[in-house]
Amino acid sequence: MKRDKKILIILLSIFCILAVVGTTLHFTKDFFFPEKEVETPKTESQILEEKGIILVNKESFVQEANSLLEKGYTADEINNIYEYMSEKNIQSILANEYVDLSQFYQISNFDFSKIDRYKAYQALESIEMKDAVTRVNLNLDEPFYQTIETIEDPSAVTVLVNKSHALSSDYVPDDLVAIPSFPSLQIKDDAVNDFENLLAAAKLDNVYIIPYSTYRSYDYQNRLYNGYLQDDPVEVVDTYSARPGHSEHQTGLALDVRSSTHWSNLTDADYEWMLNNSYKYGFIVRYPKDNSTITGYKEEPWHLRYIGIEHATKVHELGITYDEYYDLYLTEH
Repeated sequence: MKRDKKILIILLSIFCILAVVGTTLHFTKDFFFPEKEVETPKTESQILEEKGIILVNKESFVQEANSLLEKGYTADEINNIYEYMSEKNIQSILANEYVDLSQFYQISNFDFSKIDRYKAYQALESIEMKDAVTRVNLNLDEPFYQTIETIEDPSAVTVLVNKSHALSSDYVPDDLVAIPSFPSLQIKDDAVNDFENLLAAAKLDNVYIIPYSTYRSYDYQNRLYNGYLQDDPVEVVDTYSARPGHSEHQTGLALDVRSSTHWSNLTDADYEWMLNNSYKYGFIVRYPKDNSTITGYKEEPWHLRYIGIEHATKVHELGITYDEYYDLYLTEH
């Protein structure tokens, strides 16, 4: 009995002590039974990062990345798409089902809309994919003159005129001027000073160049081309004469030149000088040797095209045609 009383007194003492302590420290049940900490939900961006996707500062990126994941693209593929592809290509990729793009990430002039043509042409020609891309962009997987675009800015010094890019029949440059040393001939004002400088530099090296055909109107080219058809079939004429609307001469930026000792061509020595020096004055030999599959024309040592010193220098250093250069460096894909 005494023992039970003693135990009761001890229990009451403990209870009183706990009551005092609890009141002083404001203990709650959480002190003895703490609740588990609630985790903050992860954001969609964090989830993408955990998957190995590098975030891009773009408002719609999370939505686009999730869409690509749903299509079957891996994190690495998505990272490559946003590192190398243009916005135009990204939107095309998003609008289509999964496609293996591993061959195209580092090809700067890649156009998603032509991917099937690239693959077909590359397989047919057994060339590197980067070369297939450029050639398909130039419509070289089709017969010449099959696909033709009307040029939007014909007055640009860098305008591309070829068998798939045409000038309108009524286009006439509004800044044609006479060449001071050959006043009966006209070219665009942009080119005249540099051409005079080219002539002077050539003369210092005992190279005497004479221009004989510069600006030509659409109608003049039409008569010229049809005149050639009287002697040769169209497939032959197309290798040495442009159809009306497709002649660089209509831009006022092209000149045919000859050596002083020749009627319509350059001597080998003068041609060599032109290949090695014309770019310094903004001109290129537009239709060089061994490039007829790209330009559509036989070699023409006499045909110069003005594109400005900066671009002419790059074309010379790269050793490519102006068609290729235009697609690689002057076209948005």
